[in-house]
Amino acid sequence: MALTWMHTRVAWIGATLLCLVALGCASSGPGATNDTGGSHGKGVVEVVLFTHIEDQTPDGTLGTDQNRMVYTGLRSKLIELAAYAHTRKLTWVLEPDWKYLEAALLYEDAALKANTNGKNVFVYLRDDLGAVIDPHSHENGGYNYPDVAYLLQQLGVGGSTVIGGHIWDPSLPQFQHWDRFHNPVAGEKYPAARWRGDILIGAGTPNHVNDPLVSGVWRPRDRDHFFDDDPVGNIVAVGAWHDSVAGVQELVALYARKTVAPSVMLTASWNILPSEINTPTGPADIDASVFAPMAGLRDQGLVEVTDFTKLVAKWKSEFGAVAGQYKP
Repeated sequence: MALTWMHTRVAWIGATLLCLVALGCASSGPGATNDTGGSHGKGVVEVVLFTHIEDQTPDGTLGTDQNRMVYTGLRSKLIELAAYAHTRKLTWVLEPDWKYLEAALLYEDAALKANTNGKNVFVYLRDDLGAVIDPHSHENGGYNYPDVAYLLQQLGVGGSTVIGGHIWDPSLPQFQHWDRFHNPVAGEKYPAARWRGDILIGAGTPNHVNDPLVSGVWRPRDRDHFFDDDPVGNIVAVGAWHDSVAGVQELVALYARKTVAPSVMLTASWNILPSEINTPTGPADIDASVFAPMAGLRDQGLVEVTDFTKLVAKWKSEFGAVAGQYKP
């Protein structure tokens, strides 16, 4: 069926080590601001809290009792985590790879769906608990991003055009050729499925050992000029910044100190790992350490906890799609 459809925290040594790179503008350097659009009032940091389910999950061979047990155990934890986010009125984004989706197609029977209002877990998370579902793919095991998007559609939660994480550096053998998504791409497992992603998130490196540290939104010019903005580009990248509450607070401080003008959108996002969720008290711990402080910053009007699609839509409608990056 056709579809139309990434750390270490930097110490603050002083303003002389900070610079704002405002793409397409001359303003840059220590303490620089970039007034490239109309006033947006007090700067609000855009934050996305997401979870990647990787292509090894659930462990074991699909269709076996062990595999089903791992699937259902994580299923319960995801529901618990989503309930905490929903209670605090926070958006949480789930980005699964192919294996968990194929497992869902096998295991989401009437008995399992009895505790999710008769819905498969993804529809329940979205419709009942407010989660957002995007594709994520390491493009291993014979599956690529269009295959994952197709599986999400089969499960009733398709439609996202988010490219949920990728290896961005073209010098690395694991480079994922994000630029091919300028046009629709066919699936590998399901070649009739065609999909064009247009929002790049989590630009990373293998094992996240040398990920770029950047906040903001821009349109990468090409694979060799990833951080240069192309005003007519049809793929948008969202900077991840630090993966911590403290990292968000750093961005809040940049607005407060007027190091960055409110006309520049600052962004932060990070992966709440399944290994953190799957501990006996994982969802409650995450609620206390991540959701509660984010809700507090939200209630002060300092951050907005959103999803990638809404973030980019806001960047276009309220910030005039003016590209900007902040790098330490």
